Amino acid sequence: MRTRTTVVAVVVGLILFTGTVRLLSQDFPFTIDLDVPLVSVDFTVVDTTGKPVTDLNRYDFQVFDNGVSRPIQNFSPVQSPYNLVLLLDCSGSTQDRVNMLVSTIARFADQLRPQDKAAIAVFGSEIAVVADWNGVQKPINLKDSPVCRGTGFYDALSWAEKKLRGVTGRRGIVVFSDGADSDMDRKSVKIDGINVRRIVPPSEDQEFQKLLKTVRESNVPFYFVAVDTDLNPGKDYAGPVPDLQQIRARLEQLAQITGGRIAYPQSSGEVVPMILQIGRDLGISYSLGFSPANENGKGPHKFEVRTRSEDYTVNSSRTTYAIK
Repeated sequence: MRTRTTVVAVVVGLILFTGTVRLLSQDFPFTIDLDVPLVSVDFTVVDTTGKPVTDLNRYDFQVFDNGVSRPIQNFSPVQSPYNLVLLLDCSGSTQDRVNMLVSTIARFADQLRPQDKAAIAVFGSEIAVVADWNGVQKPINLKDSPVCRGTGFYDALSWAEKKLRGVTGRRGIVVFSDGADSDMDRKSVKIDGINVRRIVPPSEDQEFQKLLKTVRESNVPFYFVAVDTDLNPGKDYAGPVPDLQQIRARLEQLAQITGGRIAYPQSSGEVVPMILQIGRDLGISYSLGFSPANENGKGPHKFEVRTRSEDYTVNSSRTTYAIK
């Protein structure tokens, strides 16, 4: 008999990416405000052979927060619908991947479960919906569209978050992008006696901080398939690496604070499979909500989701959150 594994559930969202994945650091812990009554958790369960277990109910699970057993206040089985927004960056920096984007648009909604819904949009300086909740597609020429000029990355994420407001059931946002925004704040720094313009750290970017606050309060996980970062730079990139690091730091904070994840494909051939896998993996996840063991206790909390069966393992990526 296998020893029970009590690994956590990811706060708000879990994704089991295939391909090359870089786990997020714990530098940016997920936080909740004191007036937030529940911690929402998505997670998957597998048996001893690694096969997904999708027929459990709320009484098959236990939650422990800072070692204290907590009642499960809401629960959604695997069969519950998922509502997803897929955002695809079609700006100049990703134009060499146009055929890949077209393939993703054509295949993403088709591989979702019948009960799931998806809205798909492309963005550059503007946002264009190419498939809405009703499944009706609106053709767009990605090579020549004015939508794809410039990059309003922050605006696109805000739009996606608003798109899911009022939508009941489980929700998630999947983003393909390099994470760069045309209007990211920059400042002059002196390097070897020369003043150069560099992207500021996330903490100094006021627009990013506004976005971070919005997505934290939305209770919607963001999943990123990130290209052209300092971890997987484009073959022709000759710009400053520190700028790529600052952009990646923003992506990591967005994913971390919402309970999402980031995948860093090392080749264009990995991108579409990673995006499609997100939808499939969310289709085998459970969701539950519990209240903190001490709602008035600020600081870090460590929690676990356990199955009552020793033959099952809970898969996740996060063990902590913090109360502000």
